[in-house]
Amino acid sequence: MKPFDTSIYFITDSTACGEDEFLRRVDAALQGGVSIVQIREKNKSTRAYIALAEKVHALTRRYRVPLIVDDRVDVALAVDAEGVHLGAEDMTVAAARRDVGGGRIIG
Repeated sequence: MKPFDTSIYFITDSTACGEDEFLRRVDAALQGGVSIVQIREKNKSTRAYIALAEKVHALTRRYRVPLIVDDRVDVALAVDAEGVHLGAEDMTVAAARRDVGGGRIIG
């Protein structure tokens, strides 16, 4: 796996605004130089999470910044994200690595 830069780690939360404003904020953060983006959506259905993650990933790809999906290996795989973040209550790193393979970030 190639090295990645976590010097400016941006974690999203769309609960405080509409989707257009949320995407504008993500884009502004990317323009401002964030080096990695983690999408964190605790209250969305799988379908809604994937739909939003696809839009965020389109932005992060434009800036060549990795996208990390919080807690959800299935969503990370569905949108071909560069990685997944696992919390203490999530699946084990070993199980996630089997699912996502060796080329993705697990944090």
